[in-house]
Amino acid sequence: MLTSQAVCDSVREFQRQELAQNDDYSTLAQHKGHLEARLLRHQYLSKRLQLLYAQIDKTRNYQEFVDVLMNSRSLLREIFTMEAQGRRANSAEPEVDWSKFGVDLQAYVGNDDQLLALYNDGLL
Repeated sequence: MLTSQAVCDSVREFQRQELAQNDDYSTLAQHKGHLEARLLRHQYLSKRLQLLYAQIDKTRNYQEFVDVLMNSRSLLREIFTMEAQGRRANSAEPEVDWSKFGVDLQAYVGNDDQLLALYNDGLL
């Protein structure tokens, strides 16, 4: 398979740039940090829930069960809040008029010869 000259030039240009100055890399690094923080938070909540389940499992009567739940009120509030936020976030796909906030992709690609060549080659 032959690689088009536009792709080769684009790769060379990318390799010449400092990685820290690349916008795509910065965006991916920020997203990675966000996801790692979310993962740690979920692991922490999961561990706390496992401890709560263990405490509930040790209860012998209704009053002990209620006491365990009352002592874990902040954890339960946090869990239910997170669950409600997740449901709200997944409920509907928002429609955003990106022309107000971003770049018109057709105009951007049309104004850049390299990107236009990549698009015409079916690589973009």
